[in-house]
Amino acid sequence: MLFRATDQWFVSMDKTGLREQAGKEVRENVKWYPAHAANRIGAMVEQRPDWCISRQRNWGVPIPSYTCADCGEKVMNDATLDAVIKLFHEKGSDAWFTDAPESYLGEACVCPKCGGHHLKADKDILDVWWDSGVSWKAVCEYRPELEYPADVYLEGSDQHRGWFQSSLLTSVGANGHAPYKAVVSQGFTLDGQGRKMSKSLGNVIDPNKVCDEMGADIIRLWVASVDTSSDVSIDHEILARTSDAYRRFRNTLRFLLSELEGQFEPETDGVAFADLLPLDKLMVARLTQVQAEVDDAYASYEFPRAYRALYDFVVTELSNVYLDALKDRLYCEKPGSLERRSAQTVLAELFSMLMRDLQPILSYTVDEAMAYAPAGCVDHQKYAALLDWYKSPITVDEANEFEGVLEASLELRSAVTKALEDARSAGTFTKSQQVRVKAVVPAEMYALLTGDKAVDLAEFYIVSDVELTQGEELSVAIEAAEGECCDRCWNYRTTVGEYNGHAHICKRCADAL
Repeated sequence: MLFRATDQWFVSMDKTGLREQAGKEVRENVKWYPAHAANRIGAMVEQRPDWCISRQRNWGVPIPSYTCADCGEKVMNDATLDAVIKLFHEKGSDAWFTDAPESYLGEACVCPKCGGHHLKADKDILDVWWDSGVSWKAVCEYRPELEYPADVYLEGSDQHRGWFQSSLLTSVGANGHAPYKAVVSQGFTLDGQGRKMSKSLGNVIDPNKVCDEMGADIIRLWVASVDTSSDVSIDHEILARTSDAYRRFRNTLRFLLSELEGQFEPETDGVAFADLLPLDKLMVARLTQVQAEVDDAYASYEFPRAYRALYDFVVTELSNVYLDALKDRLYCEKPGSLERRSAQTVLAELFSMLMRDLQPILSYTVDEAMAYAPAGCVDHQKYAALLDWYKSPITVDEANEFEGVLEASLELRSAVTKALEDARSAGTFTKSQQVRVKAVVPAEMYALLTGDKAVDLAEFYIVSDVELTQGEELSVAIEAAEGECCDRCWNYRTTVGEYNGHAHICKRCADAL
């Protein structure tokens, strides 16, 4: 193999200060996700040589330079460039190879050195990274609906050496600033064992087949659940686990709709926050905190953090705690009563929040739910993509005022749950409604659980009654519930009797009937 030196076109990194200015843009004026990506591209810019932008190929975008046939001088100036721009706008870049220079250069067809008029079009083409690197010019500047610099560039992590860098250098060289305000870089998708996918290994996961078998939202949810800033693994077992998570979200939306569709319209039936029942206020406060976390995660392109916040909230706090405790009120209170409307108001808030927070991830599922949603929950829109972003009825600062009560209530709930499990294992009872709880709690907890923001702990813990006393240490005792079991709500009440021909029901149920 023989190596020989040939004439090439270069972009100098130092003569015009391009290296220094590009490095400054990387460090000071662009947000990088993940943040350490700035170090990677910064080091590449700092260490790279001058950029050779010419290639000798038979196809590509030509470098608009000419050679004087009389004296060999290279010719490129404003006049020739303006003529080439006009030519390309009219005929496209292929005209460079088909049209004679004298046919479109006009008075610019002259050699500044010898004055000859015999210019020959050179055959060098531009490096393809130059082509893609000026996409900000072709895309953003020529479309009035777009902005330059772009809000974000998104590509694989290999593009720190490629598109991210070529775009940076061309934009800084031409206009003195980066073409983007933020850059999000992604890793690569590997198989379940961390190997590169290839046909020879037979380990390729075809997303089209996954969509056919599981639905596109499973793929979307998996992408949102993993840290794509580095390489990620995928196989059918991983997708099966994702399907389980998907069902949690879907079933929660279905439950919320089952208590809202055709029964509640927030614009006419909603209850003001100040009038909500204490347990419902506590949930609004908690969803406000979760929404703040989701907002911050999305703003930082941290989709796994948004997913995790929503998943933990739906599974741990909604399905296992709040919605379970709320069923008694939803199923047994009189329709239109404050108790039921208060609960439905919060369900509507939860539904509105999840519809918007999940839309970027579970687009098809959310659109499916739109068909059954109360109009006021979805801005009277048909498609979820058109929804305004969710805004809680209270501020984060207001929500944080409930944090102490929530933590105290959940701490006591953990102790009550353990005591209930022990009593159930001993055969003392079969259902939690059959017992009453006597709890001794420290002074600080007692103040929170009996203060102005205190909730109905019997409802929260799904027991017949909770009796609190102040003491040194937390302890819980389980006793048999007082009264008899209501045949309608299954709660044990001392008011169980016969009301208006309804035998063996409690007074609450009698009023509802």
